[in-house]
This record gives sequence, structure tokens and C-alpha cells, in this order.
Amino acid sequence: MSKSRVTSEIWVSALRKRLEPKAIPIFIIKKGNKQAGAIIIRVSNLCGRSKIFVQAPNSDNERRWMELSNGSDAEMEEVLKNQQKFDEDAWILEVEELYGIQFFDEFLLEK
Repeated sequence: MSKSRVTSEIWVSALRKRLEPKAIPIFIIKKGNKQAGAIIIRVSNLCGRSKIFVQAPNSDNERRWMELSNGSDAEMEEVLKNQQKFDEDAWILEVEELYGIQFFDEFLLEK
């Protein structure tokens, strides 16, 4: 029996609700397929650099977040353009990583 998955739209909404109380800005750059669109998260440090995170299956075939790319904002724009060409149904979110917040550690790692 396979695990039931939360729709992409609900997952994005839940992430927004987790970030709002901490005053962490999140922007939906592109809405994807509401049911099963992949979610791509760009985390900006507001100093000209960004990281991009995507989900990928691990050795147990469970989906885990991983860093896809890390570099200047201009380089990350190109990565996002390529991802959009590859998967038109993907959601693209942007989060501002404020000082003292480690977005990946605090919000994407399974606890």
C-alpha cells in the first residue's frame, strides 16, 4: 500500500502558515499543478546569493529535500529557467533567509 501524499497546493499553504508567525517572507513566483506539481524553493540571503532546494527520492524511495544548486542570484535565475523548461507543472517559491534563520535546517529537514 502506498502512502497518501498531500497535494502541492496544501503543502505550499502549510509552509506559508509555518513561516508567517516567524515573519519570514515567502513568495509564490509560479503556481504549478495543484495536485502533484513538484515544488522548487529558492532561498535568498538578500546579499546576492541564493540556494535552490528540490525533493528527490532517497535510497528508501522516500522523498527528501536536497540542495540542487547554490550561487549568485543571476546563476540561480538560469537554474530556475531550466527547471521550468523541464517541468512546466512545478511550483516555484522564494523565501528570504533572514539572519539567524537556517531555512533548510529549520523548515525542510524531517524531524
